Amino acid sequence: MNKNIFDEALQELRYATVDLEDLEIIHSYDVSKIENALKLGKLSKELLELYKQLTRLYEKLYTMELSELSLNSNYYEIEIIKLKQRIKEIENE
Repeated sequence: MNKNIFDEALQELRYATVDLEDLEIIHSYDVSKIENALKLGKLSKELLELYKQLTRLYEKLYTMELSELSLNSNYYEIEIIKLKQRIKEIENE
């Protein structure tokens, strides 16, 4: 199973928090700030990947011959719409 680095970091943070609760070294405020930063990093990585896919689709469209474009335009339009919707969802989170 290929775990995301951000998920692994969150899991380690939770374990560390449980282990250190009695020592009160890490305050819950600091832990929540770290968790939020990791979640934001994960979303940023997802957005970057979606933007890369979108750019590749646009590049493919720009380099296509007109005959090929006319045959495959619906596929690319649908894929671009899907990517833009997913990007919008992540940006609104």
